[in-house]
Amino acid sequence: MRILPIGPKDEIAVNGSIVFLPEAHGDVVSVAPNLGAVRVTAKEIEALGTPTAPRDLSSREVDACVSLLRNRELVRFDPLDGSELTYKEHSVAYGASGRPLFPRLDPAVIGIVELRGEDRLLLGMNAQRRQRYSLIAGYVSHGESLEDAFAREVFEEAARRVSEISYVSSQPWPISGSLMLGMKGFTEDELPQAETDGELAETIWASPLDIIDRKIPIAPPGSIAYDMINAWAREKQN
Repeated sequence: MRILPIGPKDEIAVNGSIVFLPEAHGDVVSVAPNLGAVRVTAKEIEALGTPTAPRDLSSREVDACVSLLRNRELVRFDPLDGSELTYKEHSVAYGASGRPLFPRLDPAVIGIVELRGEDRLLLGMNAQRRQRYSLIAGYVSHGESLEDAFAREVFEEAARRVSEISYVSSQPWPISGSLMLGMKGFTEDELPQAETDGELAETIWASPLDIIDRKIPIAPPGSIAYDMINAWAREKQN
């Protein structure tokens, strides 16, 4: 992927994010879905370790840049004393206390819920975004393991009890400053076992052919949900 200096009205989509590079290599504007613009100077970008001059950038570098810029926009004051923060090398911030404040990263779980004994995958449609089906997901709470968080999220959103939970893979998600941790578990609950929290408009059980034949819309390419859903379908077809 190559990012070149472009006009202020042009844009390049990268993993669901949009990165603008002005012709003069001055301010850099980074925009992501559901996120306002973030502006920093070329000097500040240098401190992040991401050059403004045109060169080949990896997806990982762009993800890091978007995530760090988002953190800089949201975290402007020292939570210890309320003083304004100054960002320095590697996006570490300092307030009046001199205590280093490192960029925050929020862990979130997302994953496969398979109906035990049957090749069916639980998918949900977000009540606020009713365009596609995806995997159950949510943030890890304080005091929780990844397994505990995944079991809780599945029960809260879909009212299914999950067991034999294991880790699969991970993906940075700079749009929300998160690290998505892919999990997998099994349930014997074909039907909901309680009231849900209303985050999902509906849940369905999908077969491998539903996925492979594109009978239902799923999470877009570039997301860990897309990769996990398709990997599950291919595995079941083999």
